[in-house]
Amino acid sequence: MPIHLRRALADDDVEVPDHFEGVSLKGTVRLSGWLVGLILAVGGIALMVLSAGTLIEALGVVSAAAGVILLAAVIRCRRYETQIGRRWITIGAGPFTRRIRSDLVAGHELRAATGWRRLYADHEVVLTLNIEDHQHIVPTRDGEGLGTSLG
Repeated sequence: MPIHLRRALADDDVEVPDHFEGVSLKGTVRLSGWLVGLILAVGGIALMVLSAGTLIEALGVVSAAAGVILLAAVIRCRRYETQIGRRWITIGAGPFTRRIRSDLVAGHELRAATGWRRLYADHEVVLTLNIEDHQHIVPTRDGEGLGTSLG
C-alpha cells in the first residue's frame, strides 16, 4: 500500500463526503475576467516597453501587475466547493477554504444569491451556527440537495 494512502487512512479527519457540489464561475464572468486580465497584462507590458517616460512605465507596471493578479484570481477561484460529511463541512474557493464541524450547524435557509456569490450561482444557502449566531453563506445550484444533506 502506498505511503500517502496509508497516511490518509490513518488520519482521523479523512472522511468520504455525503454531499459534494462544485459550483463554477458563470461563463460570462470567467470570459470577462480572462479578457480584462489579458488586456491589462499585455497593455501594461506594452506601456513598459514602448514608453520613454518613467511615469508611463510605472503605469505599465501597475497595469501588468493588476492583469496578472486578476488572471490568477480567475484561475484559483474558478470553482466554489461545498463538501458535507458526517463530521466536517468544507466550504470555499481556491485558497479561501474553511472547515466547520457539522454539529455546529443549527439551521439553514435557501435564498436568492447576493453579493459576490452571484458570480457563481443564482441561489445561496445560509448556514447558521450555534456559536454567537454566526453564519456562513454558500453559493449553490442544488439548494434542495444541499438542504437534505444538512438534515
